[in-house]
Amino acid sequence: MFLNTGAGKSGFKSESSFSTLCVLIVVDTVGALASGGLKNNCYMVDNNHYLGSWREGSEELHTVCQDGQAIVWDVASVSPDTPIAITGFSGRMVDEGICAPKRLPDGSWEGRVESRGVFAAFPYAVTLSINQKTEMKATCFIKVV
Repeated sequence: MFLNTGAGKSGFKSESSFSTLCVLIVVDTVGALASGGLKNNCYMVDNNHYLGSWREGSEELHTVCQDGQAIVWDVASVSPDTPIAITGFSGRMVDEGICAPKRLPDGSWEGRVESRGVFAAFPYAVTLSINQKTEMKATCFIKVV
């Protein structure tokens, strides 16, 4: 897992005065495979503290962030025998260039919010690969304030 040190996992220091946001996705991979989906099998949290993210602990996290802030996403499986990885991001957040996460060597993903002064909620989907063959998507939001 990761710790918020003020620098992203890639080692760059935030260009802004904001600390790096960390989003952790924990998946009951056995449950997800059995049910065919992430509903009630995916638990997302971030380290936002008092800034007001909501729906933590569900498969639809709403992360509050600021223009210029870095976000790091990581995933873990509840079952140590079932590997899981993030394979990509899609949706309005990516399509509009608000944040385009890139994979880091350790398997986590990092992106910088570049809303260019637009304050709004931007939906995105994070694609997860279970056992390197089954893909599932979790729909989330970043809200730039």
